[in-house]
Formats: sequence, C-alpha cells, structure tokens
Amino acid sequence: MEIIYGINPIKILLRQPKTELAKIIVASGRCGSSLMEIIEAARQKNIPVEFQTRPYLNELVGNPDHQGVAGLRPAFVYSGWDVLLGNRSPQFGFDLILILDSIMDPQNLGAIIRTSYCLGANGVVIPADRAASVTAAVVKASAGAAQQMPIARVTNLAQTIDYLKEKKFWVFGADAHGGGNLQEMDFNCHVALVLGGEAKGIRPLVKKKCDFLLSVPLQRSFDSLNVSVAAGIIQYEIFNQRRRSSGIK
Repeated sequence: MEIIYGINPIKILLRQPKTELAKIIVASGRCGSSLMEIIEAARQKNIPVEFQTRPYLNELVGNPDHQGVAGLRPAFVYSGWDVLLGNRSPQFGFDLILILDSIMDPQNLGAIIRTSYCLGANGVVIPADRAASVTAAVVKASAGAAQQMPIARVTNLAQTIDYLKEKKFWVFGADAHGGGNLQEMDFNCHVALVLGGEAKGIRPLVKKKCDFLLSVPLQRSFDSLNVSVAAGIIQYEIFNQRRRSSGIK
C-alpha cells in the first residue's frame, strides 16, 4: 500500500467517482472544516477512518508535514502512451508533453506536475532510474495534481524522444545558457519540452535529440533558475502563445 497525506491530496482522492483509498488516518484532536469534510466524505463512501496520535502519523508518513491526515491506497499506477496522447487540452489543437531528465527533488517534481496540470499539458514523462518517482511527498507537493495528471515512467528517454518525433512532435530543450530566446520560439505545434536535473541539466545524449534549445531571458546574471520555476515560465509562454493563436482572451 502507498501512503498519501495532506488535506488537498486526500480531498482530491475522495472526489473521484471510484476512489482507491482503503483507509484514512486522522490525528486525534485535529479539527477544522476541511478535516470534517474529509471525514464526512469518507463516511459516505464507506471508507474506514482511524484516529491515531500525531507521533504515530509522523512515523507512518516519515515527516510531520501531513496536516493531521493520511490515507492508504494501492501503489501509484503510471500511465501509458495512449493516455498521455489522448489527454490533449480541448482549448488548443496541439499537444504538450513534458520530459523530465533526472529531476531528483520530490518538491521540484511535484511543483512541475502541478504547473503542468494547471497550464494544460497532456502529461509528464519521467525516467525509471536516477530520478524521483511519484511518492507521497510528490503528491503532496503537487497539491494532488499528480492524481489527475497522466504520468508515464520510461526506461530510455532518448528512445522516448524518437517515438514522439514519429508522432510529429517538435522537441524543445530548456538550457540555462546558450539556448534561443524563449519568447522568439514558435510553440504552435506538438511540443515535447525537455527539462534537465537540478545539478547538471539535460544530459548530453538527450540534449542532442532536441530540435531546439531555449533559454529564459534574465535581468541579472545568475547560474540558472530553479527547474520548477523555469518549467512554469516556459509553459506559461507556450500557453499564452496558443491562447493568442486561438483567439482566446
């Protein structure tokens, strides 16, 4: 079983028609309207609610950042390509898939998933090795978006890029130095956006597969932006370009 914790992630699971929650655990003495809403929703869905001490929850979750509630469900199930490619935003006529190369920090992964969901991406692709997987910490950092956004896990990113190119995607790699100006790129096409890990960025083999490299213009000279911040800025530019092209205000 997998542990999910935090008010918003539990609420989102309870809103799903067929929630997979097997049990909810609440810290004794915890109160508030959000928690009462969770307990009532669990009662309506016949999900057992168990009250335990806060130290018990701290040990179960592995940290104290659980907001007094946790749930148990089957382990996270990654999506297949049919799900990602079929999840195009209805507003626009183009796909957007994020490829994350060696993102190690669960907070960064969760933040990227949250932004991608909000800005209409089809889904997110992560590698099976040397990268953060979707854990309870990632779900919490995504504010529950990881439970609604298709996420695929693959063994070879280079082969994944080749597959997307066969599907008529153009591949844009985010490069802190030396890429073209983000605002001069044309994103009115099927886009695969590659973002590299916190320490070294996109690996050389994956970078060679990119059709274009782009950089976010900065006012002051600095090494690089945080990867989740860069992901948000780039996706917002893509979103705005497509919105203008579609005549959406």
